[in-house]
Amino acid sequence: MKIRFDRREDGTAEARWTPGMEWSGYPGVVHGGLVSTVLDEAMSKALAATGIRTFTAEIRVRFRRPVTAGGEYAIRGWVVDRVKRLITAEATLMDAAGEEFAHAWGRFLAPLPPKSGSAAAE
Repeated sequence: MKIRFDRREDGTAEARWTPGMEWSGYPGVVHGGLVSTVLDEAMSKALAATGIRTFTAEIRVRFRRPVTAGGEYAIRGWVVDRVKRLITAEATLMDAAGEEFAHAWGRFLAPLPPKSGSAAAE
């Protein structure tokens, strides 16, 4: 998708996105799976900005209005909380007026450290 995120040490990531017609499910409307992917990426980039490496464990997306191909959107992801290996994050997709089109909540897991004596640790 070639979206360039600006990542900040405070655990936020922001980008601008203008989806093309090739991302349409229905004519002119961006496929919800692609919107979910963009929001997952925003949360992942926010986590990466803080130096945390994770895997997506769960994502929930609320679609508030249709995302139109050719429209200009702002994407923002941020870290909400961390408890041991479980990190929660959120992301939003908004138009230039600040109206929200989709919102995502995600839970991410940091990998376990390699066990001492294992081949991965050597």
